Amino acid sequence: MSAIIRYVINMIPYMMLAVPVYLVGRLVFCKTKKVKINWYREVTLFAFVIFLVGLASQTIIPKFETGVNGFNIVRSGIHETNLIPFKVLFETYQEVFVNGYINYFLINFLGNIILFIPFGLIVPLLWKTSTVKTILIGFCSSLFIEICQLFLTRGTDIDDLMLNTTGVLLGILVLKFLQKNCKSLVEKFNS
Repeated sequence: MSAIIRYVINMIPYMMLAVPVYLVGRLVFCKTKKVKINWYREVTLFAFVIFLVGLASQTIIPKFETGVNGFNIVRSGIHETNLIPFKVLFETYQEVFVNGYINYFLINFLGNIILFIPFGLIVPLLWKTSTVKTILIGFCSSLFIEICQLFLTRGTDIDDLMLNTTGVLLGILVLKFLQKNCKSLVEKFNS
């Protein structure tokens, strides 16, 4: 659990920097285009953009550290590439049931799924994309991250791509559930 908290704490500075940039940019856009404000959409779009900044900070933005010499890009770490599908299942079993290390399951398995649920839920909610297009957007976003990680000291993993896409599918299922059971709420995003 402490590893999850560490990831969240690492995201916060990037997200805080993004807030004023987003708000000013969105205000200028809305004023210029004379956009009618729908607060349900605006708050959701704001949350999604800030979430994307947090996600990028942990996946594709190089890690920085501060010191006596100013800002430095952290170049330490081991880059590993996994092109063997379902390897994460075997590693998860090994780490959790043999080594008793639950954080591996929480971060590497569940984390990769949970982080992409917003793509399946928010993208079609705000932009009315089809299920296939939403899956494609989530898949391509995950693929972009994995390709970027080839050049960073972070691992590139085919299983991350599959788990991220599973998260997109779960997000779509959540939206379908909301569309069926909370129709009046979902319609508020369209007015």
